[in-house]
Amino acid sequence: MISEETIQRVAEANDIVDVIGSYFPLKRAGTGFRALCPFHREKSPSFNVNPSRQTFHCFGCGAGGGVLRFVMDYEHVDFPTAVRRLAQRAGIPVIEDAGGGEDRQRGLRQRLLAIHAEAAEFFHRKLLKAPEAEAARTYLRGRGIGSEVAKSWQLGYAPDSWDETLAFLRDRGFTAIEIEQSGLASSSADEGRGGKTYSRFRDRVMFPIRNDYGEVIAFSGRVLDPEAKAAKYVNSPETPLFTKGKVLYGLDKTKRDLIEKGAAIVCEGQIDLISAFEAGVRNVIAPQGTAFTGDQARLLSRFVEVVLLCFDSDRAGQQAVARSLPALLSNGLEVRIVELPAGEDPDSFIRNRGADAFVELVAGAKDFFRHSVDTARGRGELADPAGIAKLMKRLGPPLALVADAALRDSLVASLTTDLAIPRDAVRSAMKVPKPEAGRADESVPDRGVETIKLSEGLSMLCRLALTSPEVREWLRGQTPAVDFEPGGALLDAVARVEGDVPESRIMALAAADLGEGAERTLSAMESRLALDAPLERARQIWAGLVVQKLRERMEGLKNSLGKPNLTSEERAKIQKQILDLKIRVADVFRPA
Repeated sequence: MISEETIQRVAEANDIVDVIGSYFPLKRAGTGFRALCPFHREKSPSFNVNPSRQTFHCFGCGAGGGVLRFVMDYEHVDFPTAVRRLAQRAGIPVIEDAGGGEDRQRGLRQRLLAIHAEAAEFFHRKLLKAPEAEAARTYLRGRGIGSEVAKSWQLGYAPDSWDETLAFLRDRGFTAIEIEQSGLASSSADEGRGGKTYSRFRDRVMFPIRNDYGEVIAFSGRVLDPEAKAAKYVNSPETPLFTKGKVLYGLDKTKRDLIEKGAAIVCEGQIDLISAFEAGVRNVIAPQGTAFTGDQARLLSRFVEVVLLCFDSDRAGQQAVARSLPALLSNGLEVRIVELPAGEDPDSFIRNRGADAFVELVAGAKDFFRHSVDTARGRGELADPAGIAKLMKRLGPPLALVADAALRDSLVASLTTDLAIPRDAVRSAMKVPKPEAGRADESVPDRGVETIKLSEGLSMLCRLALTSPEVREWLRGQTPAVDFEPGGALLDAVARVEGDVPESRIMALAAADLGEGAERTLSAMESRLALDAPLERARQIWAGLVVQKLRERMEGLKNSLGKPNLTSEERAKIQKQILDLKIRVADVFRPA
């Protein structure tokens, strides 16, 4: 738990214009600022930042809130993480009240992050300066990676030593247990040598793996000796920091371009991604391994709608496409296939033919199903019914996973026409594949955020309550507004905030009670009203809402008088209730 006082200090210390402006440029528009919305694709700017309210709101997609909400939505992090990041930005210490177990877990995470940061810098210095790293430098130069690119990605070299890396980390004050927990050490059982722990990475080019915030959480090491019997790539094992199936390489550098383009070019390896990025093609990512997991697909679906698989054209690359489809399609992503020439990968293609040719190749990518049909036809596999049946056996299961019903129906119609087969034949092949053992749930999470609908009176009261502590104090003494529908609960949440508090903080507290939709609704309000006597105005509106509610009840009772078979006693009781309501209406307007 982070204290309310700390959250308040963090929110007040981070000006929303400065924070958002550090992510992308803002243009002044009157008393506020404007930009293209980072949360949906648009051609005309509808994303507005209000410095006086310390809020943002997009009139296109409805996203809105204060500075903490922006960091949560843009960085895709939870509330505590957003607080910590903004606290670090403002130099504010965060004091958290947690149980002993949570404290230990957080402390371990910080220690492991520190180990990885030290190791990354150690490997990087080795690559740049150590004589024994010449083979690594030669290898990278041969792949078109010079010193500036190596510095930008903090590439490194792990020395060909059983314990040099571990000794360095011990000298930096890390314990043997911490080093082992980091995954940088492997046990004697792994190495076939008794009684000791050894460096996991030896004589390899090192690629730091970062989370989407840019922190090093793992490594991938490529062997330099082509004759070595060791695996070509060695990755860090799973640790408290790193789960292989939940991380996308390069996301910390490319996420803004992914959002802007709405599409992700997926490369197999780190060097392919680096080559594309440095050539100017920046909406790229790479999974840790060739096939996507459900977690990786869900993560990617937060940034893009289209995935362009740019795997090698060999058999392994095609198998990776097949293994990736279930996770991508079931998470609502459109999958296209970039067809590389035989023997090429993105790195070699860009070095041989240039970035423009690669962009053109990507632009010509076909939808997976169209690509599959065209490839099969080009190979002469559709010359007889058996070949068509074989193709449909491959396409049916992924077709069933297409999340959008309209798109799925369109694909069914297209396959029916292209293959000259009945629609029923296509549908009969659509069997959803069973999830792999141990695979995370592939269901698509609900990403929609509904704003809260407010009547005109409640909307005006919320606007007044946002800016007037006096109005909020008065509202707290009235009957809870939750009975007023729609949106009475939102007014109650705003009214509960005591004192002279910034609007952005009120919105965040309302969101804590009612969800993100509350924050979006409030951020869309124009609260700078040129009204005198806000409390008197609030009392008038409240009276109107109360009277409206009473009159609705009166109408309901009057309608019930028309029911047949009412006894005289029941009729008299209803008439008395109507009279009581009329008296209450008169009382509302009677001067105090």
